[in-house]
Formats: sequence, C-alpha cells, structure tokens
Amino acid sequence: MISKNTEQLLTFVKEVFQAEEIDRFTNEDGSIGHAEVRIGNSVIMMFDAKPEWPDTPCFLRFYVEDGDKVFEQALKAGATPVTELTELFFGDRVGRVKDPFGNIW
Repeated sequence: MISKNTEQLLTFVKEVFQAEEIDRFTNEDGSIGHAEVRIGNSVIMMFDAKPEWPDTPCFLRFYVEDGDKVFEQALKAGATPVTELTELFFGDRVGRVKDPFGNIW
C-alpha cells in the first residue's frame, strides 16, 4: 500500500483489525520507507508516497473472525460504509468500508 500518511494508516489498521506491526524502516527524512503488518494470516506492506506522487488507493479483501465487530470498529475509526454487511449465496458474510485514506477494505 502506498499512503500519503503511513503512520496514520498503521494506527488505523491496528485499531480496526488488531494488526500486528512486524517491521518498519524509517527514511532519513522521517518518512516511512517500508512497514509490514500482519492481519490474521495476511501480511500487508506499506510505505509513504513521495509528495509529488498521485493518490494510489487500493482495494483489499481478506477474512476476519468477526466481520460485524471489524465493520463497527472501522466506522468508529473514521471509515465510511461502501457495502453494508450482507450474506452471500455461498455462505460468506461480507462488507466493505472506505478508510480515511481512500482505501477500500
């Protein structure tokens, strides 16, 4: 993930998904050159965009233990609903939120 503010993105994923930060490299200018978090079995890498780079939001999908809880935590952390929680015909319960940085989860 490329973010204009990876520090705040890290805070968001820790708060919403109980992400575990497993690595971080800070550049000489204080920007984050590389960070990794673990959410369940997934590892997500992220870093700060250069000021002249365009916004590059992304779309991520992964399983969580309690989708209702995570959805509510995301809204409390500033996300907006994209798709309300719903049951799919094959049994999955899904929902989508847009975080304050433009990414869809």
